[in-house]
Amino acid sequence: MSATFQSSSFAVFRLIGEAPAMRALREQIVRIADSDAAVAIVGESGSGKELAARDLHSHSRRGTHPFIAVNCGAIPEALMESEFFGHRRGAFTGAHEERGGFFQAAHRGTLFLDEVAELPSSMQVKLLRALQERRVRKLGGQREEPVDVRIVSATNRDLAEAVRRGEFRQDLYYRLQVIELRLPPLRERREDIPLLSAAILNRLSGGHRAVLLPAAMARLCTHAFPGNVRELENILERALALVPDQVIEAEDLQFETAVQMPDSTEPVGDVIDQAGVGLPLCLRTHLHAVERALVRRALRQARFQRVQAAHLLGISLRQLRYRMQRLAIHEYD
Repeated sequence: MSATFQSSSFAVFRLIGEAPAMRALREQIVRIADSDAAVAIVGESGSGKELAARDLHSHSRRGTHPFIAVNCGAIPEALMESEFFGHRRGAFTGAHEERGGFFQAAHRGTLFLDEVAELPSSMQVKLLRALQERRVRKLGGQREEPVDVRIVSATNRDLAEAVRRGEFRQDLYYRLQVIELRLPPLRERREDIPLLSAAILNRLSGGHRAVLLPAAMARLCTHAFPGNVRELENILERALALVPDQVIEAEDLQFETAVQMPDSTEPVGDVIDQAGVGLPLCLRTHLHAVERALVRRALRQARFQRVQAAHLLGISLRQLRYRMQRLAIHEYD
């Protein structure tokens, strides 16, 4: 969630919230911003770890230089050394030109290592050396080059436990964990849900003032949010996409994404096959036909009891009515 918050003592924060834990977090970010010490951001999935890293960068003296975010779990192990440190031309098949890596791209700025616990042991050794020496050597190169980079890492795993299990190097753990920023889960700052919801809806609706009715807000404020702010955004985005008038009621909020149909119904794949053979010439028309077929099937299965049909589709009665109107579906057609 990329809304911003104006701090009275500093510039703009991406992390918003008035809960005491969030105020304390922003104050800590300001205090440590200009340090070059490595920072480890700890928090559950969806709690805003990258936003915290970006706030730390933008409030530091490095803020005018690059911020490079890297998902350590998304890079194939065979490519990691080249991606992090760069390579010389001819270093491997396909290396047609010399290029820098993440460290060179983040020079004088911040390198954010997300999901750092996913680094394989071979890369942990190379990263440790780069942090100790503040120098890197391109793959296939003969000389090392200095880099000025602040390292910020994040993970939703317990790194100390990974060290105890021998899955993460203890020396690298201490290099990364100089300063710790801990992000509170959303369930521990429920008072921020209205503020976060307003910011999310304003962004998703393009400033068209989507409305979250009081009953819907009350329902949000009692939810546990295991997926934190990312889950809140997902729920609101789905609700906004399904309502016809940008007014979200309590029944428009869906806390489960899976659509479950009874075992006696045909698989969704069969509906798609029935809608047309081969690849569709127009995706929009094809999806319209598939959606119409599913809604009609649910209505027939429920013997045209709309409440039951909506339950079969995993949507609210209001959403079913909207779909029937949009898809020109009439009872018993």
